[in-house]
Amino acid sequence: MACDTDIKLSFPQSRVYLDAGENAEGECVMEFRLIYEGELLSSGNRGSTADNKHAIRKALHPQLRRLWQVHRGIQQYALMRSNLVQLTPEATDMERISAGIKVISEQWERAGIRFVPLVTPLYALRCNLDILLLRPADERFIFRRGDMDGQVKTLFDALRIPESADETGSSGPGEDEAPFYCLLSDDRLITGMQVTDDQLLVLPRQREVKGTDAFVVIHVQISHRYGGAMDRFFD
Repeated sequence: MACDTDIKLSFPQSRVYLDAGENAEGECVMEFRLIYEGELLSSGNRGSTADNKHAIRKALHPQLRRLWQVHRGIQQYALMRSNLVQLTPEATDMERISAGIKVISEQWERAGIRFVPLVTPLYALRCNLDILLLRPADERFIFRRGDMDGQVKTLFDALRIPESADETGSSGPGEDEAPFYCLLSDDRLITGMQVTDDQLLVLPRQREVKGTDAFVVIHVQISHRYGGAMDRFFD
């Protein structure tokens, strides 16, 4: 069978987008993966990109909420923060965890939304991201999907809490988004990010592919800037 020699495909392609040169001490104390499937626009059009970034936050929110529900170490961290509020001696662990999460969310309220970031500067946490980005490679979609750098910038911004209502598309929290779980309080806490770009054939549950479609797997590795500071929570 003859191949179309006019279409030059070279996959996968890997690129280091960020290497802060800041070596976290000790081993990775926590790692997990987040996934996103859907539209991924190239950063540039401020209005539509803001909506897209917040749509990505909304897709990652239930995954991070689930992480807080199942990771015992993070729950211990929430229990510690519950000491800042008065609770009855009869309060259960779950009530104390909820109270601790509320304390955290009140600290990170932005644009009328109470956020719960996992990685914050409070305990000198840092994270490294290893991202698999699947995008349509057909030459018909090259211009519609946007450049890789712009799409990575959109994804990068979507991982942190927004600074103002302009970054949420002016949309308030949904029914299950109080509080709203995010990965980062600030994207400056990312010390390294590597992206592998590969071909997307079609999104799951879809029959056709669009130029702006993307399937993203984000491997998150959390470490300390100073070794041992949070081992008891994130180990």
